[in-house]
Amino acid sequence: MRRALVVVATTCLAAAAVRAADDTASRWWAHVAALANDGMEGRNTGSAGHKRAAEYVAAQFQKAGLEPAGAGGSFIQPVTLNTRRIDESKSSLTLVANGAEEKLTLGEDANISMRVDPAPTVDAPLVFVGYGLKIPERSIDDFAGLNLAGAIVVHLSATPPSLPGPLQAHYG
Repeated sequence: MRRALVVVATTCLAAAAVRAADDTASRWWAHVAALANDGMEGRNTGSAGHKRAAEYVAAQFQKAGLEPAGAGGSFIQPVTLNTRRIDESKSSLTLVANGAEEKLTLGEDANISMRVDPAPTVDAPLVFVGYGLKIPERSIDDFAGLNLAGAIVVHLSATPPSLPGPLQAHYG
């Protein structure tokens, strides 16, 4: 009788734990679904979708009983953002070597990083660095022996498939 009671109690506790885990997973997935919803428009920084996503998160914080730590007693903090965009219709990219020109298509043949303010024109040598990786624990140094001073670095925007997943994620 005592053994049967222990088995019943253990079964009830296990069932309650499974229900609680299911509830947690359902709540978690509901947040993912809300934030990944097409109505959030990709949550591009500064967009209306980004604002809706921030308001959703703030509402969840408030619902959880959290207190805002920022100025003005709000979970939403104003931040000034500076953005840059390339107007592709007014831009071009051409490689010139020994007087021969080769026009490139932005987005297909090349990308220009907007992390810095690009110069209107650049006259510099191109240096290919493969994947552009330096991973000492794998004895990989794509920059070894290369002179990059004043050069434009050309690299493959990927990681080699021979790298394990965690290294690809870290160095990619």
